[in-house]
Amino acid sequence: MKKLDVFESAMSKIQNEFSTCSTVHADWEFVLTDKKTGETKNTKKFRMLAIQNGDKKYQHIAVIIPELSSEYVQIPDLVEKFLLQIHSETRSKDILDTKMPDMNIFQFTGDVYLYTDKLLISEDAIRNHFQKNNLVLQSRLVKPNAFL
Repeated sequence: MKKLDVFESAMSKIQNEFSTCSTVHADWEFVLTDKKTGETKNTKKFRMLAIQNGDKKYQHIAVIIPELSSEYVQIPDLVEKFLLQIHSETRSKDILDTKMPDMNIFQFTGDVYLYTDKLLISEDAIRNHFQKNNLVLQSRLVKPNAFL
């Protein structure tokens, strides 16, 4: 048996919860730097996914991040950046994969599914920040110590 990490556990949950949907994802990281020296103090990996329903032409966004803390304030901007990125990539002539659907047909619902193993900030603070940015928080707790 293999012990799953937060990313694997969350991806499994997403596949179960949205079994009729396809996904597109990007792996990014937050970089915490020292303000005086500019040196990198810490990095935190996270994953953004577009969860797309091809029949109904809508999409949600999911964010997978271990131990979410103050980075939550950046998530609304990153959701917008991610949506712009996947829309522009489908318009790019560099993509030769004809199986990739036109992302412009998917209407974003405003729902952001947050998958994390631990919140280091109150869920209400996150929810209120998302609401100010016209997003709806859908919180999902992930237990990374589950076994496959």
